[in-house]
Amino acid sequence: MQALKQLGINLEQQVPITELLSENFNGKLYSLTASQRRKIAALRDIVTEYTRSHRETDIDRITSCRQAADYLGLYLRNIDHEEVWIIFLSQSMAVIKKEMLFKGSITEVLIHNKTIIAKALSVSATGIIIAHNHPSGNPAPSHADISRTEDLKKACNVLEIALVDHVIISHDKFYSFSDEQEYNF
Repeated sequence: MQALKQLGINLEQQVPITELLSENFNGKLYSLTASQRRKIAALRDIVTEYTRSHRETDIDRITSCRQAADYLGLYLRNIDHEEVWIIFLSQSMAVIKKEMLFKGSITEVLIHNKTIIAKALSVSATGIIIAHNHPSGNPAPSHADISRTEDLKKACNVLEIALVDHVIISHDKFYSFSDEQEYNF
């Protein structure tokens, strides 16, 4: 935490870096002044931008659920609300495009199958990977996640668009529907 001291921020307690850089970090709990909290927020923004610009590469092809989780985790980890991102794929699993389609609250996000399918058709995608985050830190799917995934898979099948995977990302873990045999992706 030497870097924080150089910025004039002295924390009396040890704070995990993931907590310090999360969007919902509450500096008031650590008796930080408004100025110190602004510095930490600015630091978070700098680290986020740096990480995205240096870790994100233009991935040509998605070959595993881990790769999809790592790729979209740059956007979905450590945010305090749910977002849904889609990777649109060609027949050979080449990435056509990635896009954030829906933004929700801390506990849920509404997913509209028509929007997803319309976007997939507009870029001539033959497959999609859907990903969303769980700010709670638990990547296990809820009953709603399972139901929505099954509904989306059925809708995609009608138009011969493969739902390759649905990945749920938390702070340091992910859950892949395609890895769970019971879902038969």
